[in-house]
Amino acid sequence: MILVVGGTGRLGRAAVPLLVQSGHRVRIMARGSSQPFATAVGAGVELFRGDLGSESDCRRAVEGCTAVVFAASGFGLKDSGPREVDRDGAIRLVRAAAAGGVQHLIMMSMHGAAPDGPIDYLRCKAAAEEAVRSSGMDWTVIRMGALLEQRLEDLTAAFGAKGKVPVFGSGSAPVTFTSVQDAAAVVLRAVRDPALRNRIIEWGSQTLTGNQLAEAVLARAGHGSVQRIPPAALRLLSVAARPFSPFLARVAGAGVWQESGAGAFDFGPGRADFPDIPITGLQQVLEASGAPGSPV
Repeated sequence: MILVVGGTGRLGRAAVPLLVQSGHRVRIMARGSSQPFATAVGAGVELFRGDLGSESDCRRAVEGCTAVVFAASGFGLKDSGPREVDRDGAIRLVRAAAAGGVQHLIMMSMHGAAPDGPIDYLRCKAAAEEAVRSSGMDWTVIRMGALLEQRLEDLTAAFGAKGKVPVFGSGSAPVTFTSVQDAAAVVLRAVRDPALRNRIIEWGSQTLTGNQLAEAVLARAGHGSVQRIPPAALRLLSVAARPFSPFLARVAGAGVWQESGAGAFDFGPGRADFPDIPITGLQQVLEASGAPGSPV
């Protein structure tokens, strides 16, 4: 049995079918609030409604599991955040897994994770990484870039509301994105391949600028314009928004970090070790979406 924590999220929804198709039984752990559970699941999938803030929920979630995939994230939550989910929740789950006899834990992390990272999210991810590395279990840490599909969805939603695509900062800073399909594929490989045990891998799909993403969204729509949020405004929001909208402050802070160029990384070495996993870049994501303006 493999436990997928955050199994109702974007990454979890992509990873679970791959695991099931490969013959694994899967248990999904989620709160079922920000993303509801499916009304029906196929054979080989169990649903467990649980909270990472509860030690008893974490203990019950790992019962009978040989492996755990931690794919939850608090970055985009309005009622919680990275400290509750990516740090404290992850550490709580890791400890429960180690005590419960889990053999292998796969931690989905983020490029730039470090104890002294410039934003809280990266510091929380670093704390979770340290917990899993020191747990006594076999482990795999997968450091992704920002999820490409999520960024496109956010830009498209903003465009639909205002007819303008927001571009944070200059729009010229390179950012390495990871597609959900690529992230799910390497999760499956980590479950099956001993070469990924006790290893940190940087896993990306394509490096793009904000301007390139905005142009892609506008090309799909065939009309509209760009709304630029200057770097100075991002820096102000990252501080001023904290009391009334921690989520907005996190988004602005991430924008400041990406504007520095630190969001780009070389994913070639990790990819070179697994050349059979195809790269899913911007064009493939657009085609898969079936959105207007995408090539047929």
